[in-house]
Amino acid sequence: MKKITLALAVALASGTASADTILGFDASAGVWMPSYTGGIGTDGFDIEEFAPAEDNITFIQAALEHPIPLVPNILVAHSSIETDGMTQLGEFVTFGDETFLIGSEVNADLDLSHTDATLYYEILDNWVNLDIGLTARQYAGELNVSSALQAETVELSGYLPMAYGMARFDLPFTGWSIVAQGNGTGYKGDTITDFTAKVRWDFVPALDFAIEAGYRSMSLNLQELDELESDLEIKGPYLGLNLHL
Repeated sequence: MKKITLALAVALASGTASADTILGFDASAGVWMPSYTGGIGTDGFDIEEFAPAEDNITFIQAALEHPIPLVPNILVAHSSIETDGMTQLGEFVTFGDETFLIGSEVNADLDLSHTDATLYYEILDNWVNLDIGLTARQYAGELNVSSALQAETVELSGYLPMAYGMARFDLPFTGWSIVAQGNGTGYKGDTITDFTAKVRWDFVPALDFAIEAGYRSMSLNLQELDELESDLEIKGPYLGLNLHL
């Protein structure tokens, strides 16, 4: 009985000491303030001609980590990327199956929203943290173009496999850390990179709350995923909150 009691006490003490390593939760949410450059549509029309609105874009991500060997951790993320603009065409331009007339005043609404599901492994976990994994990115967006006489909707829907990586460097005893996180793929003629660099400050250590600020850069060269063709660069600063349990 004494041996059982001692073993139980040791197990409880060990569990208490490492309770935060048994199951971990990390979540971030915030706003991204990007600008848009590059070509869109069959003719590679310069998106800056539309003067796309640089509205704040919302994003959220949450990760669940566990100590079970060989079973990957999971991260889910969503970005609502939407913008709109207007221009008067100085040439004939084709979007989808519709060729818009020269001189037309054209409105455009672009939705590049997507959801990521990532399975990853934690390779390092101390003051240097390193994760690697695979992401399935689902696009559920479209490009709507309309004038007084014409209208066309070009769909962007489907899944892309992507490589995933994250590196975090904690600055000991400061509450500050530096994080680099990204996805990338070159799949069946589609090439996408999505990279974020940020700093994080744990301003309420007792509650595991942190504020983070950084820069996100995304490139989308889409040819085969769906109807929408593009060669876009979307990049800008962002600000968010982080909770780590």
